Amino acid sequence: MPSANPLFRSEFMALSQSGIRRCGVFSKSWVAIVGVAILAVCATPSSAQRPIEIDIGASWEHPHSNITIPAELGGLARGASTEFAPDFLNIGFSFVKNEPYEEVSLYIYRHSSAGIPVWFEQARTAIEIRDLYQGPKLAFGIEQYGWPGADGLQGQRAIYATPDSSISSSTGVALFSVNGWLVKMRASSTTRTPEQLAELMDQAFSELTPPVVSTPQAPVKAVVDCEERLKFKKAKDAKQESGASVLAALLGGIVADDVNEEDAETTEPKPVVAWCRDSTLSPMQVAYRADASLESYLIALGDSGRSVSVAPDLNAMLLAEDPEKAKKTYSITVITDDRRINFVPQNRLPSPKRVFEVLQENRVIGSVSTWGDNRSININSDAL
Repeated sequence: MPSANPLFRSEFMALSQSGIRRCGVFSKSWVAIVGVAILAVCATPSSAQRPIEIDIGASWEHPHSNITIPAELGGLARGASTEFAPDFLNIGFSFVKNEPYEEVSLYIYRHSSAGIPVWFEQARTAIEIRDLYQGPKLAFGIEQYGWPGADGLQGQRAIYATPDSSISSSTGVALFSVNGWLVKMRASSTTRTPEQLAELMDQAFSELTPPVVSTPQAPVKAVVDCEERLKFKKAKDAKQESGASVLAALLGGIVADDVNEEDAETTEPKPVVAWCRDSTLSPMQVAYRADASLESYLIALGDSGRSVSVAPDLNAMLLAEDPEKAKKTYSITVITDDRRINFVPQNRLPSPKRVFEVLQENRVIGSVSTWGDNRSININSDAL
């Protein structure tokens, strides 16, 4: 991969060389606060990353999304091809041209939680906070964007002018959800105007071979700030009733995954979910709520699909000895590419601060594999 320009060297390699950066842009204070639990979830060891072997000039089909990646996109030659997680659950490709220097980066990773608007917000925030761009300026506002050449695929796109950057004139990002997979395209150029960069992205998308869309997509609603932020009372560990909380948390992971698989096969469009931004813990760690829920929220961790879900533990109530008298509890679940990691439940909706206390103490009660034929369940014996 060419290395003449520091902007484009960092565009792709910042996401491929560091597991922590792949999960998001972390400040030192963030790492200190979250501690071992989040690092274990977000960090991808360099040994787990590997190049994808593709013959020069050959196309390559992602085995799960069935998207075909050509040897060139928009006149740019394919460079680095990287597998960030095993079994191609998280992959990236870089397409580069030297003179004038420009790059298109393509990422495909599992859509394990939240919706397009949430992960698009995370993706564009990652652009806006980068020092290299010196305060990028939206050229056209946030666009609802259809995949050129593919029927029924609706996403979002943002294109920026970077007039104050010494090494870039425009940059942009677009994101779609395709049959259970998130597809993100990043593009930047040292010479193109925002309008010209939009044309490059259109051309690049039209040259990808998309899969058949099994589920029609409704228009995407952009994220807005929540009208009222959640208010929290002090939460503490919920009393566990003969291991019911452990079993409920693990069952919840299995059920949630099965529901996702069923949704991928339906021919009916899903209801449009309106996501709002409740609070920001750091630029890349943001709490979102679906349809302004007062009972649940999701914390996005970085911009590659990993998150923490906080919600009522309905399964715990069903498994209680007397469901009618059971007190409501709340689950804390970290969602990664291939598993759900469940932490000790809380007696009321915990604040993000309380959630991170539980994560920092690494109080795992169990985990469920959500990928592959071997759906393993691990239970922490101390939690029983």
